Amino acid sequence: MLNALRRGAKGVFAKILIAVLVLSFAVWGVADFVNQVDPNEVARVGDTPVTAAEFDRAWRLQSARFAQQLGRSLTPDEARAIGLPQGVLQGLVTEALQVDAARDLGIDVSDEALAERIRTSERFAPGGQFDRTAFDRFLADFNYGEAEFIELQRDATVQDLWVNSLVGGVTAPTAYLEAMNRYANQTRQVATFTLTDDALGTIEDPSEDELRAYYEANQDRFRAPERRTFSTVTLSPEALAEPDAVSAEAVRRAYEAEGAYGGVERRRVQQVILEDGALAQRAADAVNDGTAFAVILRELDRKFADVDLGLVEEGDIVDDAVAEAAFALEPRRATVVDGRFGPTLVRVSEVEPAAKQPFEAVEDEIRLSLALDEAVSQVRALSDSVIDAIAGGAPVAEVGERFDLPVRTVEALDRNGVAASGEAAEPLPSQGVLDAAFAAAAGDDAVPVEEGGASTTWVQTDTVIEAAVRPFEDVAGDVLLAWTEAQQAERLAAVAEEAAEAVRSGTPMADIAARYGAGATTSEPFSAGAPPEGMADAVAAEAFAGPLGHVAAVRGSGVTQVVVEVVDVSEPAFFEDAAEVAPIQRRLNDGIANALLYDLLTAHQAEVGATVNQPIVDRVIGVGSGRG
Repeated sequence: MLNALRRGAKGVFAKILIAVLVLSFAVWGVADFVNQVDPNEVARVGDTPVTAAEFDRAWRLQSARFAQQLGRSLTPDEARAIGLPQGVLQGLVTEALQVDAARDLGIDVSDEALAERIRTSERFAPGGQFDRTAFDRFLADFNYGEAEFIELQRDATVQDLWVNSLVGGVTAPTAYLEAMNRYANQTRQVATFTLTDDALGTIEDPSEDELRAYYEANQDRFRAPERRTFSTVTLSPEALAEPDAVSAEAVRRAYEAEGAYGGVERRRVQQVILEDGALAQRAADAVNDGTAFAVILRELDRKFADVDLGLVEEGDIVDDAVAEAAFALEPRRATVVDGRFGPTLVRVSEVEPAAKQPFEAVEDEIRLSLALDEAVSQVRALSDSVIDAIAGGAPVAEVGERFDLPVRTVEALDRNGVAASGEAAEPLPSQGVLDAAFAAAAGDDAVPVEEGGASTTWVQTDTVIEAAVRPFEDVAGDVLLAWTEAQQAERLAAVAEEAAEAVRSGTPMADIAARYGAGATTSEPFSAGAPPEGMADAVAAEAFAGPLGHVAAVRGSGVTQVVVEVVDVSEPAFFEDAAEVAPIQRRLNDGIANALLYDLLTAHQAEVGATVNQPIVDRVIGVGSGRG
């Protein structure tokens, strides 16, 4: 849908292939601009740019979808953490690469053909006749200039011509289709029984020589990880805050501020973004006339989970028009607003009135909050002095004493914060602190780790205990346990293979299972892609590893072995024109087309290059500006 909104009506192959190509191109990466070619471009492929306006439009639309699903907007850092801006940019770069490849071959479209394409688009000619009003509304809704939109349509048409000319007629061979049909739809039944360590006799304790030999052969299993002792000093509002120094008058003023401490109304809001304002108004009228909202959603082909913003405060709603309308509605009523992304149906299903908490219940919280607010300014004032002391070579213990800051010495932890005893440190240092302790050498100057908010922890590595194999005497118990488990697995595998060989020789599986005190069971028919619930992956794989009568012993869960016999194979019928074969045909055709197109675009990118102007990308998504 993103491409449809961005480009208008587009060819079938371009729509299908973009998603797959974006995933493929994501592993390539693209280089930053060495010189800033154009501050209005976020990327360039050969001679084809991706403009900041294009990226901003696509980015806002994708962000709105996430906001609707989450019930709140993502921060720029959250969006970057999940790869959202990178995904949007890769999609645009992939499209630009196709356009550039098409232009390189001289593919173009006449003004007359382009005008006809726009005039006959279902989006702008819903009744078969071009609707100028619908066209203008679309441009306004998505902030297109008319000339800009027409040029984007020209690129989209060129892209369609190029893609369809290359892979539009690709069809998988019949033999390939038949093989895939057989793989997808053949069903099998297997008989199985499970052997546990009950099938083994007593395993006598090994001699010390046997244990030492096992220890010598498997020393990596008994290696102690590298551990480090390190010291930290933390400058944070929590370290400097003095709640007892906050006056009673200040606490009371904070409590009585409008809307403070529970005095905020919340509402359960649903928003449905539509392209047709008249349709949105009809839906709102139906809600207000008493029609069940679930019925209306079915008519609109939407799911409640996709439109429900949850129980939210007014400030949580991204779209100001939606927020204002939602907090003016009566419960179970609806209205239509001109939202940021088009006509929007807004409904309120529940209202949670504001309710202020008792003063006594929040007095301590208010006092601490005010103290922390005051401490933030103290942290800023003290930060430069601490940094100067660290830069001057002062150890963290001295820095803590000089500025009255908390110092902690952490003894011998591994990279996961676990001590030699196997217990995790309490409290567990943050991953950033652990990483810093393991990145430095013993005796190096302390390094800062931002801990969130205004808090910084300086980490100084004191001693390094290198990773080493633990002496046999220290791990004799662990060696005995590992040796016993290895013996159980080895002997049980031999017993299972012996049982499997007996089945191969013609003895009924049920008789062999009974010999070991187990019971044989036969599965329901299943296909390779849909094994029965609870069946081990190894068993399901072995079911399709050989012909009818195939027998094998495979590792089960824990120290168990499963004997498997294929007892039935049902071959699927194959009619090339059958309805159930059509989805397989489409997947194969698309797979071949994707592979061809990927190779062509890989070669074209290698020839012309692709670059990204990261500062412009960051500016659009709001990195460093606090924009959500």
